[in-house]
Amino acid sequence: MISKASACVATAALLFQGLSSAAATTGGCQALAAAGLSSQIYYPADANYIAREASYWAANAPLSPLCIVQPRNTAEVQKVVKAIAGSSGNFTVRSGGHGHWRGASDIHNGVTIDLGLFTDVTVDKKTMIASIGPGPNWATVFKTLEAQGAMVAGGRDGGVGIGGFLTGGGNSYYTGMQGFGADNVVNFEVVLADGRVVNANAKTNSDLWKALKGGSGNFGIVTRFDMQAFTAVPLWGGLSAAERKYGDTIITELINFTNNNAKNPEDALIVNFTYNPGMFTEIVVAMVTVDVKGAVAPPAFEQIAKVPTVLADLTTRSMSNIATSYLLAPGSQNVWYSLTFRADRDIVSHIAALHDEMVAKLLTVLPAADFTTQCLFQPIPAYIAQDRSNAKGGNVLGLDAVKDNALLWLITAAVQTEEQLAIITPYISELSAASNAYAKAKGGAVDWVYLNYADGSQNPLASYGAKNVKFMKDVAKKYDPKAIFQNKVTGAFRLNRI
Repeated sequence: MISKASACVATAALLFQGLSSAAATTGGCQALAAAGLSSQIYYPADANYIAREASYWAANAPLSPLCIVQPRNTAEVQKVVKAIAGSSGNFTVRSGGHGHWRGASDIHNGVTIDLGLFTDVTVDKKTMIASIGPGPNWATVFKTLEAQGAMVAGGRDGGVGIGGFLTGGGNSYYTGMQGFGADNVVNFEVVLADGRVVNANAKTNSDLWKALKGGSGNFGIVTRFDMQAFTAVPLWGGLSAAERKYGDTIITELINFTNNNAKNPEDALIVNFTYNPGMFTEIVVAMVTVDVKGAVAPPAFEQIAKVPTVLADLTTRSMSNIATSYLLAPGSQNVWYSLTFRADRDIVSHIAALHDEMVAKLLTVLPAADFTTQCLFQPIPAYIAQDRSNAKGGNVLGLDAVKDNALLWLITAAVQTEEQLAIITPYISELSAASNAYAKAKGGAVDWVYLNYADGSQNPLASYGAKNVKFMKDVAKKYDPKAIFQNKVTGAFRLNRI
């Protein structure tokens, strides 16, 4: 016999299902079906829907959209955009799904346009132009290009997607040699809000071309990235780690490396104060050292190489190998914040100490095995924007206004549950605020936030500077006069929310 309580629960469940089904047939989903795209639309009960929602890198990223639409080609993207633009529904756009905050590339009450089927990767060996769809991840791109003797300035983590990385700037091991990933896009194929397909490059729609190099998804949907490729050669380097007591020595070398990187742009360095109980019981200083020309143990790393290590994985390898050797594990609840500082030893040392204190506090409120942290510094010498980005047509990142050698900072935490994420997020936010306050007091704060590392509460587009903000807004108004990509896209960084 069914109890009264059970009957109430069953009735509520049936009512919820009915409401969900009704909602799924309204707004954007209904408009997509009417446009003849039914075979590419997935609803919550569909296996493809479930699989795509489960494929986000961060466990806190999926938002259960009313439906997911997966266009197969540019013509279908045109149909999708036209249908949604004329509907009452909102939408978002997903490329690789590696976003780390809720709403970065998924939506709750609307449509997720999923570009996962745009997986083509080709290279013209005469022009060395690689054409890349937004659907694969960088590991796939690297392996495909390497088979043809080519390479591009793509993501260092092979699990990262294409679209967000490139339209958000794109910092890579090749930045010193080639500029940011976005600087190497010679042409964007873009579907605009009215459904038109345009190409944006140095000669055609050049304002849109520049705006897309850092301006994220504010102007349309990019369905193909044409990147300037170069000959693939083996890299040398990898990951090493030292005990925390060597932190001050490593910080000194980080500053020296940053200030001298213009002399050896082929070398890249990342320094990471990290708590990772899966590998070490204490905080360690992890270092990624890479020479993209393949020179073994180059002079730029001579002093760092003298630091005793508890782990060393340094060898000659392909880009695809290094990109898949140190993948950030999927499936955790994540929080990231990012800032930029002048390359100053005291600032780095102070922030590293703040991280030590934060980890000690977290160990009193969370199980030691249930969280990891990264307090990570990457050199951003002034020459990159001045000599690399500007030489390739410029971008909207605004780093050309920064005259000092700088460090890009990232603080992250990963936990197992939503409850733990709620506990740990204030600690990360407070550490970010305290770090920024100290840097400001020292005169070393740089008002620039890297969009691809930013938390959803941050405002990276505003950090590009007033001139670039005005330029991006003018471009958005020109190519999207009805502000479809401003008013109907939720979550992701929007120009109209600056």
